[in-house]
Amino acid sequence: MMLFAQASGIEGITAGNGVSIAITGMLIVFFALTIITLFIRLLPEILAWMEPILPRLESHAQPSSAAERLPLDNEKIVAAIGFVLHLEMNEATQSK
Repeated sequence: MMLFAQASGIEGITAGNGVSIAITGMLIVFFALTIITLFIRLLPEILAWMEPILPRLESHAQPSSAAERLPLDNEKIVAAIGFVLHLEMNEATQSK
């Protein structure tokens, strides 16, 4: 007993309007990609047009270096950890 009669191959595609559905899908994707491409192409002009409304910042603050961010106590702790790691690595290589 067959509940659903399904055509296979080309007959199934033509019976279900597969070609027209595929072409419609390709056209939708093509137009969406075209709109995205045009937006990317026009983005510099849009930003130039919006510059009076949203002006640029004059200068950005320079990021502080790692030495400026670490307090003196943290530097001592980091140095102690580095020294212990150095001793452990030397001990491990000498025991081989």
